[in-house]
Amino acid sequence: MKTTFVLTTLAAGLLASCSSNAPYHPASRPEKIEFRKDRLDVYPEDVRKNPARYASLRVAWAGIIVSNDAAEDDFGGKIRMNTLFEHHYFDWEQDDRAGGARLIISPRGEGLFRMRWSMFRNDPDSSYLDALQFAAPGKLAIVYATPESVADDGTIVLGYHYIRILDPGHFTANELDYGRIGEPFHPLDARPKKDAKPPSH
Repeated sequence: MKTTFVLTTLAAGLLASCSSNAPYHPASRPEKIEFRKDRLDVYPEDVRKNPARYASLRVAWAGIIVSNDAAEDDFGGKIRMNTLFEHHYFDWEQDDRAGGARLIISPRGEGLFRMRWSMFRNDPDSSYLDALQFAAPGKLAIVYATPESVADDGTIVLGYHYIRILDPGHFTANELDYGRIGEPFHPLDARPKKDAKPPSH
């Protein structure tokens, strides 16, 4: 499949620096602009408790992609996406290594959120199938958006501003357990236990 996509406001490249631990670096100029506008200290549970209070606020959340729907737009060369994410706590720092930046997200978070967004086609032969592969379940998204509503099941619906997608090699949820900004960190032992038995089905 072709993967020659450019997101509406996405540069997927990752930056590396000399230090091993550094503040989060937006990957492109558009993301840098968006990053300066959005709140990092507002969380999904805040929105669920008082949707009206956050209805015009721009937030930045980290979420692992759970599922995707995609459709090709007849005009404008866009592919429209409808993505469901699972929120994960993120301390807005990154581990910079020779192989590229790596984000250490928490295995915990505050539930599901959903967003409609678009990507442009660089290649006219690209299809919605390529878009689904680009934003496949299991990848991490840094989402910049405005809360629009809360569904009956608690899923938050966001209005899209920007999205950055990272492949599994550029993030992990198996090293540190933590919550909201300012809460304590606890290391995780991601190594399998020798006596552990495989789960029964």
